[in-house]
Amino acid sequence: MKRIISFSIGFLILSALTIHGQDTVKTWKTGGALGLNINQVALKNWAAGGENSIAVSGLVSLFANYKKDKVSWDNSLEIGYGLVKQGDIPFRKSDDKFILTSKWGREFVKNWKYSAFAELRTQMTNGYDYSKTPKQTISKIMAPGYLTLSAGGEYKPNDNFYALVSPVTGKLTFVKDKNLSDAGAFGVDTGKTVKAELGWLINSQYKRKVMEGIDFQSKLNLFGAYNNLKYVDVLWDNLLILKVNKYVNASINAQLLYDNDIKDTDGKAKVQLKEVIAVGILYSF
Repeated sequence: MKRIISFSIGFLILSALTIHGQDTVKTWKTGGALGLNINQVALKNWAAGGENSIAVSGLVSLFANYKKDKVSWDNSLEIGYGLVKQGDIPFRKSDDKFILTSKWGREFVKNWKYSAFAELRTQMTNGYDYSKTPKQTISKIMAPGYLTLSAGGEYKPNDNFYALVSPVTGKLTFVKDKNLSDAGAFGVDTGKTVKAELGWLINSQYKRKVMEGIDFQSKLNLFGAYNNLKYVDVLWDNLLILKVNKYVNASINAQLLYDNDIKDTDGKAKVQLKEVIAVGILYSF
């Protein structure tokens, strides 16, 4: 599975390098951003109490987009990782994501395209349940991993919004770890490493400049399997960026996730929420 990750990165880099070919000024647009956030609390003889803490997180975001005549091909790679340490507790993971996306489209009428979409999501390091003694591994690279392939139509009236609707979508859930596979984790049948589902997909994005120095972006991904239309997988990601200057910014990220295949310790699927407020350095190119 490491080969898949390496191939995915190579695929995006190759797309970016294509800009050195002929007619690239008009057809390719590439760029990205590198971010680093650090938060620290240091206490000594502090009468009100508290604990020393440090949190570090980083972000790598790259894109390579092609546009010529009626054909477009958008590629993006997002990698995020964070660690936090509080008191005498060793560093623990606070963020870990690897998202590779590729979307091809061809306009057939104004604002509408035939579209093909592919996305790979996973993490890079192990995740643990620290409430157990000893700590229990609950996730690894490609455990879970999600590969989504779809074909449909995309509505894009402007650069700020698009909605891709696909009636034919394949979703593969990977659990490439024997212990997690034997436990039937993430909805994959016990002892299996892959679960295949056929269903429908809605993938959309809205972004806008709220005012000078403030940008907002919202992504919504909905998937429903045809063999169980009672449940819909939801991934809703919202990001607000406040730019102090060219390099310093503050951000608020809120994410909502629901997947009936991901069970809590009580065996029930629940709405998952994640919120991150960060201040740090962001270099865009």
